[in-house]
Amino acid sequence: MPSTTLSRRDAAQPLSDAEAHEVLWLSSAASRADGAESLSEQFRLSVEARETHVLHVLARDATGALVGYAQGRPAGAGETSAAELVVAPDARRRGVGTALLRALPRDARIWSHSDSPAAASFAAAHGLRAVRSLLKLERPLQGGSPWPPPAVPETYAVRSFEPGRDETEWLRVNAAAFAHHPEQGALERPDLDARAGQPWFDPSGFILVVERDDPDRIVAFHWTKVDPPGGTVGEVYVVGVAPGHQRQGLGRTVTILGLDHLRARGLERVVLYVDEDNVAAVRTYRALGFETAQVHRQYAMGDAP
Repeated sequence: MPSTTLSRRDAAQPLSDAEAHEVLWLSSAASRADGAESLSEQFRLSVEARETHVLHVLARDATGALVGYAQGRPAGAGETSAAELVVAPDARRRGVGTALLRALPRDARIWSHSDSPAAASFAAAHGLRAVRSLLKLERPLQGGSPWPPPAVPETYAVRSFEPGRDETEWLRVNAAAFAHHPEQGALERPDLDARAGQPWFDPSGFILVVERDDPDRIVAFHWTKVDPPGGTVGEVYVVGVAPGHQRQGLGRTVTILGLDHLRARGLERVVLYVDEDNVAAVRTYRALGFETAQVHRQYAMGDAP
């Protein structure tokens, strides 16, 4: 078996710009080969920013070529740490994935963004057990079953997100709406700014439902995404409703507002990601014509809680 050398990058020895480019290239190559994202957005952004509060593990072969990468993220309050790993397509079945897995904290929850037999086989071979499932749902925008028009109560108004005006209020509502969500609810201003700086960011597709008498007060939102910006597929990126305004049908309403926006742009399809155990949200999306396209799974090591 070819030798694999691991190196760690963290606050003591940060990831270099050249190393970050290597990781992103490797991730893109793996995504093309697998037909699924190898690193999720948050993990990819951490590479781009060369963040030092996360653990980066680089795997190189005897020639010095990068053949694998893993990232471990520290646990938040009451949470476990999360991790992802990727191996170059032409370096698989050589022990690279195993070496990366062993370099991660034992309590890390590891994401697989593909439900392929190879991913399941790797998990089984290393005693990993599935602890969370994320559904990727999709539907056509220009055809398929129709969705109803949005029903916006008279006490509310609809407008787009305005940079420089809405950041603080949106972060407040997002944190409250996703208080029990291990990723989305933990977003802070640097995370929002990083996403607003991406080529795909479009404020006109960041739809807010606000109090009619207080338009700075957000009660619900639907942040849509089109990545790449000139592509044909839109995404229901985030839908949230402030806790004090739930059970009024606003989640459904703001979802429809976003679908209308994406259809008006001429896009062909729309996708979204939702936790399988979020029964209410899954029911809402299926009623709007979404069907399962893929399942992402999060695994825990056998001795992890």
